[in-house]
Amino acid sequence: MRISRLALYLAPLSLAASAQAQDVLHYWDFSTTDDVIGGVTSNVVGTPDLSLHPTYGEAYPGAGASLNTLINGVNGGSGFLSATVFTGPTPGLQLGMDDYSVSAWFYDDFAGDADARGPRLFDCLSGTSIGLQQAGDAAGSFGFRSDDDLGGVNIVAPVGFPFQDRWVHVVVTVDRTANVISFYVDGAFLESQAFITASTGLALTGDIFPSQDLFIGAINDGINSGGAQTQGMDDLAFYRGLLQPGDIAALASGAVTPLDFQRVGTDLCSPATANSTGDPAALRGFGSGVASDNDLTLVVTDLPAQSTGYFITSQDTILVANPGNSVGDLCIASFSLGRYSATPQNTGAGSMVSMAIDLTSIPIQPAGPVAATAGSTWYWQYWYRDMDTMGAAVSNFSDAVCVVFE
Repeated sequence: MRISRLALYLAPLSLAASAQAQDVLHYWDFSTTDDVIGGVTSNVVGTPDLSLHPTYGEAYPGAGASLNTLINGVNGGSGFLSATVFTGPTPGLQLGMDDYSVSAWFYDDFAGDADARGPRLFDCLSGTSIGLQQAGDAAGSFGFRSDDDLGGVNIVAPVGFPFQDRWVHVVVTVDRTANVISFYVDGAFLESQAFITASTGLALTGDIFPSQDLFIGAINDGINSGGAQTQGMDDLAFYRGLLQPGDIAALASGAVTPLDFQRVGTDLCSPATANSTGDPAALRGFGSGVASDNDLTLVVTDLPAQSTGYFITSQDTILVANPGNSVGDLCIASFSLGRYSATPQNTGAGSMVSMAIDLTSIPIQPAGPVAATAGSTWYWQYWYRDMDTMGAAVSNFSDAVCVVFE
Protein backbone atom coordinates (compact mmCIF):
# COMPACT_ATOMS: atom_id res chain seq x y z
CA MET A 1 0.00 0.00 0.00
CA ARG A 2 1.28 3.44 -0.86
CA ILE A 3 0.64 5.93 1.95
CA SER A 4 0.04 9.43 0.64
CA ARG A 5 -0.56 11.26 3.92
CA LEU A 6 0.99 10.32 7.21
CA ALA A 7 0.07 11.61 10.62
CA LEU A 8 0.77 10.18 14.03
CA TYR A 9 -2.63 9.29 15.41
CA LEU A 10 -2.39 7.44 18.72
CA ALA A 11 0.39 6.05 20.88
CA PRO A 12 0.20 2.37 21.81
CA LEU A 13 -2.18 1.69 24.68
CA SER A 14 -1.89 -0.89 27.42
CA LEU A 15 -4.15 -3.89 27.59
CA ALA A 16 -6.68 -3.51 30.37
CA ALA A 17 -7.26 -6.86 32.01
CA SER A 18 -10.46 -7.63 33.94
CA ALA A 19 -10.32 -8.70 37.57
CA GLN A 20 -11.72 -12.13 36.72
CA ALA A 21 -12.10 -13.41 33.19
CA GLN A 22 -14.94 -15.71 32.23
CA ASP A 23 -14.79 -18.17 29.39
CA VAL A 24 -17.68 -17.35 27.05
CA LEU A 25 -18.79 -20.77 25.84
CA HIS A 26 -21.72 -19.69 23.69
CA TYR A 27 -23.57 -16.44 23.08
CA TRP A 28 -26.61 -15.68 20.92
CA ASP A 29 -27.67 -12.08 20.31
CA PHE A 30 -30.61 -13.34 18.21
CA SER A 31 -30.11 -10.68 15.56
CA THR A 32 -28.91 -13.50 13.29
CA THR A 33 -29.13 -17.28 13.35
CA ASP A 34 -25.49 -17.59 14.31
CA ASP A 35 -23.86 -18.26 17.64
CA VAL A 36 -21.68 -15.16 18.04
CA ILE A 37 -19.11 -16.97 20.18
CA GLY A 38 -18.69 -20.72 20.04
CA GLY A 39 -18.71 -21.28 16.31
CA VAL A 40 -22.10 -22.98 16.14
CA THR A 41 -24.68 -22.17 13.47
CA SER A 42 -28.19 -22.68 14.80
CA ASN A 43 -31.59 -22.99 13.15
CA VAL A 44 -33.81 -20.24 14.50
CA VAL A 45 -37.50 -20.19 13.62
CA GLY A 46 -39.71 -17.23 14.46
CA THR A 47 -40.54 -13.69 13.47
CA PRO A 48 -38.79 -10.83 15.29
CA ASP A 49 -41.13 -8.62 17.29
CA LEU A 50 -39.15 -5.48 17.97
CA SER A 51 -42.10 -3.82 19.69
CA LEU A 52 -41.50 -6.08 22.66
CA HIS A 53 -37.85 -5.24 22.86
CA PRO A 54 -37.12 -1.56 22.20
CA THR A 55 -34.01 -1.23 24.35
CA TYR A 56 -31.83 -4.29 24.05
CA GLY A 57 -32.09 -5.37 20.43
CA GLU A 58 -34.05 -8.07 18.69
CA ALA A 59 -36.18 -10.70 20.35
CA TYR A 60 -38.36 -13.50 19.06
CA PRO A 61 -41.86 -14.36 20.31
CA GLY A 62 -43.05 -17.92 20.64
CA ALA A 63 -46.16 -20.06 20.90
CA GLY A 64 -46.39 -23.44 22.59
CA ALA A 65 -45.60 -26.65 20.76
CA SER A 66 -46.19 -30.33 21.42
CA LEU A 67 -43.77 -32.66 23.16
CA ASN A 68 -43.13 -34.60 19.96
CA THR A 69 -42.47 -31.44 17.95
CA LEU A 70 -39.81 -30.23 20.33
CA ILE A 71 -38.05 -33.57 20.68
CA ASN A 72 -37.67 -33.65 16.90
CA GLY A 73 -36.30 -30.13 16.93
CA VAL A 74 -38.95 -28.96 14.45
CA ASN A 75 -41.18 -26.01 15.24
CA GLY A 76 -44.00 -26.90 12.90
CA GLY A 77 -44.70 -23.29 12.07
CA SER A 78 -45.52 -22.44 15.68
CA GLY A 79 -43.05 -19.57 15.72
CA PHE A 80 -41.24 -20.83 18.79
CA LEU A 81 -37.66 -19.64 19.11
CA SER A 82 -35.69 -22.87 18.97
CA ALA A 83 -32.06 -23.54 18.15
CA THR A 84 -30.76 -27.04 17.52
CA VAL A 85 -27.14 -26.71 18.51
CA PHE A 86 -25.75 -30.03 19.70
CA THR A 87 -26.31 -33.63 18.69
CA GLY A 88 -25.75 -35.58 21.85
CA PRO A 89 -22.93 -34.89 24.32
CA THR A 90 -20.30 -32.63 22.80
CA PRO A 91 -17.51 -30.44 24.22
CA GLY A 92 -19.59 -27.33 23.48
CA LEU A 93 -21.09 -27.18 26.97
CA GLN A 94 -18.78 -29.70 28.57
CA LEU A 95 -18.81 -28.07 32.01
CA GLY A 96 -17.44 -31.02 33.95
CA MET A 97 -16.86 -29.89 37.54
CA ASP A 98 -16.25 -26.26 36.58
CA ASP A 99 -18.17 -23.28 37.91
CA TYR A 100 -20.61 -21.86 35.37
CA SER A 101 -22.99 -18.94 34.78
CA VAL A 102 -25.94 -18.26 32.50
CA SER A 103 -27.22 -14.81 31.53
CA ALA A 104 -30.36 -14.00 29.53
CA TRP A 105 -33.15 -11.52 28.94
CA PHE A 106 -36.70 -12.85 28.66
CA TYR A 107 -40.24 -11.56 28.30
CA ASP A 108 -43.23 -13.61 29.48
CA ASP A 109 -46.36 -12.31 27.76
CA PHE A 110 -48.79 -13.39 30.49
CA ALA A 111 -51.41 -10.78 29.59
CA GLY A 112 -51.41 -11.95 25.99
CA ASP A 113 -51.83 -15.68 26.51
CA ALA A 114 -52.75 -16.04 30.23
CA ASP A 115 -50.32 -18.97 30.44
CA ALA A 116 -49.14 -19.18 34.03
CA ARG A 117 -46.40 -21.73 33.46
CA GLY A 118 -43.59 -19.24 33.15
CA PRO A 119 -40.90 -18.85 30.49
CA ARG A 120 -38.92 -21.58 28.70
CA LEU A 121 -35.33 -20.43 28.28
CA PHE A 122 -33.27 -23.46 27.26
CA ASP A 123 -32.90 -27.20 27.62
CA CYS A 124 -30.01 -29.59 26.91
CA LEU A 125 -31.16 -32.27 29.35
CA SER A 126 -32.79 -35.42 27.98
CA GLY A 127 -35.48 -36.66 30.36
CA THR A 128 -33.71 -37.39 33.65
CA SER A 129 -30.28 -37.61 32.09
CA ILE A 130 -27.36 -35.15 32.18
CA GLY A 131 -27.41 -31.46 31.31
CA LEU A 132 -29.03 -28.12 32.12
CA GLN A 133 -32.55 -26.77 31.86
CA GLN A 134 -34.16 -23.43 32.70
CA ALA A 135 -37.91 -22.93 32.52
CA GLY A 136 -40.96 -21.99 34.58
CA ASP A 137 -43.89 -24.16 35.62
CA ALA A 138 -45.74 -21.67 37.84
CA ALA A 139 -46.61 -17.99 37.74
CA GLY A 140 -43.98 -15.76 39.31
CA SER A 141 -41.25 -18.38 39.30
CA PHE A 142 -38.74 -20.10 37.09
CA GLY A 143 -36.82 -23.30 37.64
CA PHE A 144 -33.17 -24.10 36.99
CA ARG A 145 -32.15 -27.73 36.79
CA SER A 146 -28.67 -29.30 36.68
CA ASP A 147 -28.09 -33.07 36.40
CA ASP A 148 -24.66 -34.69 36.63
CA ASP A 149 -23.39 -38.05 35.39
CA LEU A 150 -23.47 -39.62 38.87
CA GLY A 151 -27.21 -39.22 39.34
CA GLY A 152 -27.11 -35.90 41.15
CA VAL A 153 -30.08 -33.62 40.45
CA ASN A 154 -30.38 -30.01 41.57
CA ILE A 155 -33.73 -28.29 40.93
CA VAL A 156 -34.25 -24.78 42.25
CA ALA A 157 -37.27 -22.55 41.65
CA PRO A 158 -36.84 -19.09 43.15
CA VAL A 159 -40.13 -17.24 43.59
CA GLY A 160 -41.45 -13.84 44.55
CA PHE A 161 -40.30 -11.50 41.79
CA PRO A 162 -42.69 -9.93 39.24
CA PHE A 163 -41.43 -10.85 35.78
CA GLN A 164 -44.63 -11.14 33.79
CA ASP A 165 -45.36 -8.75 30.93
CA ARG A 166 -42.00 -7.01 31.03
CA TRP A 167 -38.41 -7.66 30.03
CA VAL A 168 -36.38 -9.21 32.84
CA HIS A 169 -32.65 -9.88 33.07
CA VAL A 170 -31.75 -13.10 34.89
CA VAL A 171 -28.34 -14.49 35.82
CA VAL A 172 -27.69 -17.87 37.44
CA THR A 173 -24.25 -18.69 38.87
CA VAL A 174 -23.21 -22.14 40.08
CA ASP A 175 -20.21 -22.37 42.41
CA ARG A 176 -19.18 -26.03 42.38
CA THR A 177 -16.50 -25.48 45.04
CA ALA A 178 -18.85 -23.92 47.57
CA ASN A 179 -21.86 -25.95 46.32
CA VAL A 180 -24.00 -22.82 46.00
CA ILE A 181 -26.37 -21.74 43.23
CA SER A 182 -27.25 -18.03 43.16
CA PHE A 183 -29.87 -16.02 41.30
CA TYR A 184 -29.84 -12.38 40.21
CA VAL A 185 -32.80 -10.51 38.73
CA ASP A 186 -32.44 -7.15 36.98
CA GLY A 187 -28.89 -6.83 38.29
CA ALA A 188 -29.75 -7.38 41.95
CA PHE A 189 -29.07 -10.45 44.09
CA LEU A 190 -32.24 -12.48 44.68
CA GLU A 191 -31.24 -15.57 46.64
CA SER A 192 -28.76 -18.44 47.02
CA GLN A 193 -29.46 -22.08 47.72
CA ALA A 194 -27.39 -25.18 48.29
CA PHE A 195 -26.32 -26.95 45.11
CA ILE A 196 -27.44 -30.37 46.31
CA THR A 197 -29.74 -33.24 45.43
CA ALA A 198 -32.84 -32.58 47.53
CA SER A 199 -33.68 -36.25 48.13
CA THR A 200 -30.24 -37.02 49.60
CA GLY A 201 -29.02 -33.64 50.81
CA LEU A 202 -25.69 -34.39 49.11
CA ALA A 203 -23.74 -32.08 46.82
CA LEU A 204 -23.47 -32.85 43.13
CA THR A 205 -20.02 -34.35 42.53
CA GLY A 206 -20.25 -35.54 38.93
CA ASP A 207 -19.64 -33.96 35.55
CA ILE A 208 -22.27 -31.86 33.76
CA PHE A 209 -22.56 -31.85 29.96
CA PRO A 210 -25.37 -31.90 27.34
CA SER A 211 -27.21 -35.17 26.83
CA GLN A 212 -29.35 -33.91 23.95
CA ASP A 213 -29.57 -31.13 21.40
CA LEU A 214 -29.79 -27.69 22.99
CA PHE A 215 -33.23 -26.11 22.55
CA ILE A 216 -33.49 -22.36 23.05
CA GLY A 217 -36.88 -20.88 23.93
CA ALA A 218 -38.29 -24.35 24.50
CA ILE A 219 -38.06 -27.38 26.75
CA ASN A 220 -38.98 -30.90 25.77
CA ASP A 221 -40.81 -32.28 28.79
CA GLY A 222 -44.44 -32.12 29.88
CA ILE A 223 -44.20 -28.56 31.14
CA ASN A 224 -44.18 -27.42 27.55
CA SER A 225 -46.70 -29.79 25.97
CA GLY A 226 -50.08 -28.39 25.07
CA GLY A 227 -51.36 -24.88 25.59
CA ALA A 228 -49.76 -21.81 24.16
CA GLN A 229 -47.25 -19.37 25.52
CA THR A 230 -45.85 -16.20 24.03
CA GLN A 231 -42.41 -15.11 25.13
CA GLY A 232 -39.36 -13.21 23.99
CA MET A 233 -35.67 -13.91 24.53
CA ASP A 234 -32.46 -12.03 23.93
CA ASP A 235 -28.73 -12.16 24.68
CA LEU A 236 -28.44 -15.72 25.97
CA ALA A 237 -24.89 -16.45 27.14
CA PHE A 238 -23.22 -19.45 28.77
CA TYR A 239 -20.00 -18.90 30.71
CA ARG A 240 -17.43 -21.16 32.29
CA GLY A 241 -16.69 -19.33 35.55
CA LEU A 242 -18.66 -17.06 37.86
CA LEU A 243 -20.04 -13.71 36.79
CA GLN A 244 -19.37 -11.23 39.59
CA PRO A 245 -22.06 -8.93 41.12
CA GLY A 246 -20.58 -5.88 39.40
CA ASP A 247 -20.59 -7.70 36.06
CA ILE A 248 -24.21 -8.71 36.55
CA ALA A 249 -25.36 -5.20 37.45
CA ALA A 250 -23.59 -3.82 34.38
CA LEU A 251 -25.25 -6.41 32.16
CA ALA A 252 -28.69 -5.56 33.50
CA SER A 253 -28.16 -1.83 32.99
CA GLY A 254 -26.95 -2.31 29.43
CA ALA A 255 -23.58 -0.74 30.27
CA VAL A 256 -21.77 -3.84 28.96
CA THR A 257 -22.56 -6.71 26.62
CA PRO A 258 -22.35 -10.41 27.48
CA LEU A 259 -18.97 -10.55 25.72
CA ASP A 260 -17.23 -7.64 27.44
CA PHE A 261 -15.87 -9.76 30.28
CA GLN A 262 -13.52 -11.64 27.99
CA ARG A 263 -12.44 -8.70 25.91
CA VAL A 264 -8.85 -8.53 24.74
CA GLY A 265 -7.29 -5.25 23.72
CA THR A 266 -8.12 -1.56 23.72
CA ASP A 267 -10.25 0.30 21.17
CA LEU A 268 -8.59 2.82 18.85
CA CYS A 269 -10.06 5.52 16.56
CA SER A 270 -13.51 4.66 17.82
CA PRO A 271 -16.16 5.15 16.62
CA ALA A 272 -15.35 4.56 12.99
CA THR A 273 -17.15 6.29 10.11
CA ALA A 274 -20.77 5.15 9.79
CA ASN A 275 -21.62 2.82 6.91
CA SER A 276 -24.83 2.28 4.92
CA THR A 277 -26.52 0.73 7.97
CA GLY A 278 -26.23 4.08 9.73
CA ASP A 279 -23.82 2.63 12.29
CA PRO A 280 -20.02 2.40 12.40
CA ALA A 281 -18.47 -1.05 12.17
CA ALA A 282 -17.05 -2.06 15.55
CA LEU A 283 -14.05 -4.39 15.93
CA ARG A 284 -13.46 -6.25 19.19
CA GLY A 285 -10.94 -8.86 20.28
CA PHE A 286 -11.77 -11.87 22.46
CA GLY A 287 -9.70 -14.67 23.94
CA SER A 288 -6.36 -14.32 25.70
CA GLY A 289 -3.79 -11.54 25.82
CA VAL A 290 -1.01 -14.10 26.38
CA ALA A 291 0.90 -14.54 23.14
CA SER A 292 1.84 -18.16 23.80
CA ASP A 293 -1.85 -19.09 24.22
CA ASN A 294 -2.41 -18.28 20.52
CA ASP A 295 -6.04 -17.52 21.35
CA LEU A 296 -7.33 -14.34 19.73
CA THR A 297 -10.60 -14.02 17.82
CA LEU A 298 -11.55 -10.76 16.10
CA VAL A 299 -15.25 -9.96 15.77
CA VAL A 300 -16.66 -7.11 13.65
CA THR A 301 -20.29 -6.09 14.12
CA ASP A 302 -22.67 -3.57 12.49
CA LEU A 303 -21.52 -4.34 8.96
CA PRO A 304 -23.74 -4.12 5.86
CA ALA A 305 -25.31 -7.33 4.58
CA GLN A 306 -23.49 -9.10 1.72
CA SER A 307 -20.33 -7.11 2.44
CA THR A 308 -16.88 -8.53 1.68
CA GLY A 309 -13.72 -7.43 3.43
CA TYR A 310 -10.58 -8.55 5.22
CA PHE A 311 -8.57 -7.82 8.34
CA ILE A 312 -5.37 -5.78 8.30
CA THR A 313 -2.64 -5.53 10.92
CA SER A 314 0.46 -3.54 11.81
CA GLN A 315 2.58 -2.33 14.71
CA ASP A 316 2.04 1.36 13.93
CA THR A 317 -0.72 3.88 14.64
CA ILE A 318 -0.51 6.18 11.63
CA LEU A 319 -3.70 7.81 10.41
CA VAL A 320 -4.46 8.00 6.70
CA ALA A 321 -7.77 9.73 6.09
CA ASN A 322 -9.93 8.29 3.28
CA PRO A 323 -7.20 6.24 1.56
CA GLY A 324 -8.09 5.43 -2.04
CA ASN A 325 -11.23 7.56 -1.66
CA SER A 326 -12.50 5.27 1.08
CA VAL A 327 -15.35 6.62 3.19
CA GLY A 328 -13.48 5.77 6.38
CA ASP A 329 -10.00 6.19 7.80
CA LEU A 330 -7.10 3.78 8.05
CA CYS A 331 -5.68 4.37 11.52
CA ILE A 332 -3.01 1.64 11.70
CA ALA A 333 -1.17 2.56 8.50
CA SER A 334 2.40 1.36 8.24
CA PHE A 335 5.09 0.64 5.66
CA SER A 336 4.87 -2.92 7.06
CA LEU A 337 1.10 -3.28 6.85
CA GLY A 338 -0.18 -6.85 6.84
CA ARG A 339 -3.30 -7.98 5.01
CA TYR A 340 -5.43 -11.08 5.57
CA SER A 341 -6.61 -10.80 1.96
CA ALA A 342 -6.09 -14.52 1.40
CA THR A 343 -8.95 -15.18 3.83
CA PRO A 344 -11.67 -12.65 2.91
CA GLN A 345 -14.81 -12.46 5.01
CA ASN A 346 -18.43 -11.94 3.96
CA THR A 347 -21.41 -11.04 6.11
CA GLY A 348 -23.97 -12.87 3.98
CA ALA A 349 -27.45 -11.93 5.18
CA GLY A 350 -26.08 -10.93 8.58
CA SER A 351 -24.07 -8.03 9.94
CA MET A 352 -21.04 -9.69 11.52
CA VAL A 353 -17.79 -11.44 10.64
CA SER A 354 -15.21 -13.09 12.84
CA MET A 355 -11.80 -14.67 12.41
CA ALA A 356 -9.43 -16.61 14.65
CA ILE A 357 -5.98 -15.01 14.35
CA ASP A 358 -2.91 -17.25 14.20
CA LEU A 359 -0.49 -15.38 16.45
CA THR A 360 2.39 -17.56 15.25
CA SER A 361 1.99 -16.29 11.67
CA ILE A 362 1.01 -12.62 11.35
CA PRO A 363 1.24 -11.56 7.67
CA ILE A 364 3.51 -8.52 7.76
CA GLN A 365 4.82 -7.15 4.44
CA PRO A 366 7.40 -7.26 3.01
CA ALA A 367 9.18 -9.26 5.71
CA GLY A 368 6.69 -12.13 5.69
CA PRO A 369 4.85 -13.84 8.54
CA VAL A 370 6.06 -13.13 12.08
CA ALA A 371 4.92 -14.27 15.51
CA ALA A 372 3.50 -12.18 18.33
CA THR A 373 5.67 -12.35 21.42
CA ALA A 374 5.35 -11.30 25.04
CA GLY A 375 5.79 -7.54 25.30
CA SER A 376 4.93 -6.86 21.66
CA THR A 377 2.11 -4.53 20.61
CA TRP A 378 -0.10 -5.26 17.64
CA TYR A 379 -3.02 -3.46 16.00
CA TRP A 380 -5.84 -4.84 13.87
CA GLN A 381 -8.50 -3.13 11.75
CA TYR A 382 -11.10 -4.32 9.22
CA TRP A 383 -11.52 -3.04 5.64
CA TYR A 384 -14.80 -3.75 3.86
CA ARG A 385 -16.94 -2.89 0.84
CA ASP A 386 -20.19 -0.92 1.04
CA MET A 387 -22.58 1.21 -1.04
CA ASP A 388 -23.08 4.95 -0.69
CA THR A 389 -26.45 6.72 -0.68
CA MET A 390 -26.40 6.87 -4.50
CA GLY A 391 -25.79 3.14 -4.82
CA ALA A 392 -22.15 3.50 -5.84
CA ALA A 393 -19.55 1.04 -4.54
CA VAL A 394 -17.33 2.43 -1.79
CA SER A 395 -15.07 1.04 0.91
CA ASN A 396 -14.88 1.72 4.63
CA PHE A 397 -13.00 0.73 7.78
CA SER A 398 -13.98 -0.42 11.24
CA ASP A 399 -12.34 1.05 14.30
CA ALA A 400 -9.17 -0.71 15.47
CA VAL A 401 -8.04 -2.76 18.43
CA CYS A 402 -4.66 -2.64 20.18
CA VAL A 403 -3.31 -5.69 21.99
CA VAL A 404 -0.23 -5.53 24.21
CA PHE A 405 0.71 -9.18 24.60
CA GLU A 406 1.95 -10.77 27.79
